[in-house]
Amino acid sequence: MPSHLSPGASGALRRFAGWLARGSVGHPILEGVDYWEELRESPSQMEICVAIFANVLELDEQGEPVNEKHAERRAAAWLYR
Repeated sequence: MPSHLSPGASGALRRFAGWLARGSVGHPILEGVDYWEELRESPSQMEICVAIFANVLELDEQGEPVNEKHAERRAAAWLYR
């Protein structure tokens, strides 16, 4: 078992963090929703959002993500609530 994330898995986490930071995560689910105010007031909500993405993300035998978009949508759905 590898001791590090695969390039694909770390790339998926980097992309998700970038989308979250730019306010574009889950497009179009959160289109027009300014979730940054909530995240600023409660950083633990951002932690939960990233945890949802990471827990839903599935990797193949080589450690490469197979459902990145689904994981993003699940995290966006949580933010939408």
